[in-house]
Amino acid sequence: MTNIIHLKDHRPGARSNTAFASNATKTQPGLAVAPPIPEPALEHRIHARRGELIARLIEHRRSMHLDEVSAGDKVKAMLSELAHIMRESVVDGWTNLGDGAKQKLDRWLVESADYLAMPVAASPEGER
Repeated sequence: MTNIIHLKDHRPGARSNTAFASNATKTQPGLAVAPPIPEPALEHRIHARRGELIARLIEHRRSMHLDEVSAGDKVKAMLSELAHIMRESVVDGWTNLGDGAKQKLDRWLVESADYLAMPVAASPEGER
């Protein structure tokens, strides 16, 4: 920005109006809009739960029992649902999540907790 000084108004020690005008366009403290606060807690909980479900799926797949294979399929479906939600809702990163995406992810966390509560049958060493 170029400061223009009018010579007829120039007095020693006097300020020009252009200096004042340049300060007036700056954002005053407290008036700026804060950037959105990222939700690292939600992101961390989602990644942690996903890891737990993958570990549970591996445990179910080790068993030869029909019930365990069925439970493993349900865990796999939960992981697939998470992948779908992520593709649909987390396209711009975790900092730009909308309320709808947060609700879907929170609902998924609640529903997936039920699959972690299911016991896994101990498989004999010979079944591996």
